[in-house]
Amino acid sequence: MSYTTMVSINGTTQQVFNAISQHVQKWWGNTDNSVSSVGDEFTTSFDSTYWKFKISEFEPNRKIVWKCIEAKHIHNGYEGIEKEWEGTLVEWVLEEKGQNETILNFAHNGLVSELNCYVICFPAWERFVTQSLKSFVETGTGMPHLS
Repeated sequence: MSYTTMVSINGTTQQVFNAISQHVQKWWGNTDNSVSSVGDEFTTSFDSTYWKFKISEFEPNRKIVWKCIEAKHIHNGYEGIEKEWEGTLVEWVLEEKGQNETILNFAHNGLVSELNCYVICFPAWERFVTQSLKSFVETGTGMPHLS
């Protein structure tokens, strides 16, 4: 089963969607581009690690899907993880809960417990999605890994 999580964020669906499409570097990592439509691409990196994504679905303020089209994942002590994300889908689905509350349903389709990187990717996504992204939307300050 692929990794999923859900988080309630004090903010509008537009604020959350903009954070995911326009401001990834404010809550996740160094990012070379913002995205605004299907087919757009961006790369996020941590030190010598990077992931390149192509947008496969883009429904403003509702849903965005990033397809990992290239990966170079380097982490000391973890062998065979370099290309594990390639072909996986990072899916963000937003639900308006109240006037200023959004439920974010997150799934990294293809990030399964059998992958070598799962043991480090699971807690990393928990931190970046449920803490850093949430903090960025609610306070303007996230906790990205910038190098």
